[in-house]
Amino acid sequence: MDEKIVDCPIRDDINAYCSCPKTDCLRHGLCCECIIAHKNKVDDPIIKRFPHCLRDLVKEGMSRVTPEEG
Repeated sequence: MDEKIVDCPIRDDINAYCSCPKTDCLRHGLCCECIIAHKNKVDDPIIKRFPHCLRDLVKEGMSRVTPEEG
């Protein structure tokens, strides 16, 4: 990881609200890094391609899609 990103000045503030259970992850509290890492998981199920904090929104959106739309 880029040193500038690791020293993110608001990382502690983000960590206070981060819902990810993997607190030992090097990207914990670094939303941009986390989003990129998950987006690049192209072989994983679609839900795993989103960070933990966004999965409830994805599930909600997917439940609203009717078979004709999806």
